[in-house]
Amino acid sequence: MLSGFLQADPAAIDAQRRRMGAMAGGRPRIGLSWRSANADFGPQKSLRLDDFTPLFAAVDAFWVDLQYGDTTAERTALQAGQDIALWRDPAIDPLRDMDAAAAQYAALDLVITTSNTAAHLAGALGLPVWLLLPAPGYGLLWYWFLDRPDSPFYSSLQCFRQERPGDWTGPVGLVAMALKARFGPKP
Repeated sequence: MLSGFLQADPAAIDAQRRRMGAMAGGRPRIGLSWRSANADFGPQKSLRLDDFTPLFAAVDAFWVDLQYGDTTAERTALQAGQDIALWRDPAIDPLRDMDAAAAQYAALDLVITTSNTAAHLAGALGLPVWLLLPAPGYGLLWYWFLDRPDSPFYSSLQCFRQERPGDWTGPVGLVAMALKARFGPKP
């Protein structure tokens, strides 16, 4: 049972679980979102998709692209010459159908995201969310606070913070360790 204050359609969640389950083959289903379109702070809050490479190496998971907008070039570049697959459901456009996006999120075991819409939707649904945050004074918005590893608004959200502006290696490394602890290391 999810603990959020929003709920996705149970039938749509079941359909998404069946669809992803066939491809996941028993592996955890983990959604990723890495960019913010915020006009003022988007660049400071955003990662490059290849910044997540340590996560792909940490656990054997079924990775799902939750990023809004066209990510084809980024996914193609990431997957070139590597054994990394990041699945994108062509039937879901989170910018046009929030209900479908909510069902997709609810069918996942974990959402890893930067400070963007994905963090708020997953948190409102009560899903496990691991949030990558920029350094204080460098795009960190007030509602993520400075002195908390969690969120007073979303009980299922855990924060991973930059120590130095622009350096995502620390928080991504912590997320990789947390993934291994939660799901076991990649064989």
